[in-house]
Amino acid sequence: MSRRLRVVQWTTGKTGSAAVRGMVDHPVLDLVGCYAHSADKVGRDVGELCGIDPIGVTATDDVDALLALEPDCVSYMAYRPNFDHLERILESGANVVSTMYMMAGFGYGEQATHRLRDACLRGGSSLYASGIYPGHAPMVALAASAMCSRVERLSILESLDISGYANEQMFRAQGFDLDPDDPAAREACEASCGSFKDQIPVLARALGVRIDGVGFRVEFATANQDTDFGYMTVKKGRIAGFKGTVSGDKDGRSLIECSFVWKLGEDMTPNWPVTHGYVIELDGVPGVRVRLEPQGDHLDGTVTTAMPAVNAIPLVCAAQPGIVNLMDLPLVRAAGQFRP
Repeated sequence: MSRRLRVVQWTTGKTGSAAVRGMVDHPVLDLVGCYAHSADKVGRDVGELCGIDPIGVTATDDVDALLALEPDCVSYMAYRPNFDHLERILESGANVVSTMYMMAGFGYGEQATHRLRDACLRGGSSLYASGIYPGHAPMVALAASAMCSRVERLSILESLDISGYANEQMFRAQGFDLDPDDPAAREACEASCGSFKDQIPVLARALGVRIDGVGFRVEFATANQDTDFGYMTVKKGRIAGFKGTVSGDKDGRSLIECSFVWKLGEDMTPNWPVTHGYVIELDGVPGVRVRLEPQGDHLDGTVTTAMPAVNAIPLVCAAQPGIVNLMDLPLVRAAGQFRP
């Protein structure tokens, strides 16, 4: 695509801010507008909101004004989806990339999915959801599968101490600091895995395997003492870690697994080891093991979550209308971002 693409950023939370920083000086993308979720951000320079120098773009909560900018794409990274906003964006003809993976599947319900798909078709636009996991790590897994003459099982593991992310709202929604015997704990954790449940069928379809259903299992680790992380406290005996798997099952056997170890700190029982990244394993001929481990100063997950969506924008703008996934696009990569 030869011309530069006009992009509106939708919210400037942790991941949205990383997206903005990734768009500044981008060789193809021009950030032309930004939606502010909270009133205290309206009227402020987006660079200031995202921890960088001013960039001359002012945040607003005026949806009409943002759509009047005629963006090619909206980078949608709200904490929860506003389907009225999304419908208007897609109907206007603007494409959407998002790190809210469940929008590309059925995690928010079939009615929501059909509503977004129909808005895409009316507007001639595309919706793509990604991130590091689900999203990019499974794409790497599929690339690795090209080495095999036979695949018997695929597993992807995210193993992280997430205490540096400082997101109490998200952690409590996942079930952290609940009593492990509270039935709500398992329910909360499983609900937070909806994006993995949407990823499993995509992987199954990509690998040409039929599954009977999607399973879920989880174990809890409990804090050995009250632990104050600054933004929240996990009390002794309450949940401080999860170890779980969402699986694509066939004939009682797990064929495709999206697994996770999420921990707040290290002082817990059991104290599972973490790899601080992603481990992909294919059992087959030959067996293959791939490790993705982010390096440097950006280890809170925001950059690796935001950039698979941002780097997909040119491909999504060129895609056919509708909800698209990693199988509908060419390989997403950091095109134009190579700067020695």
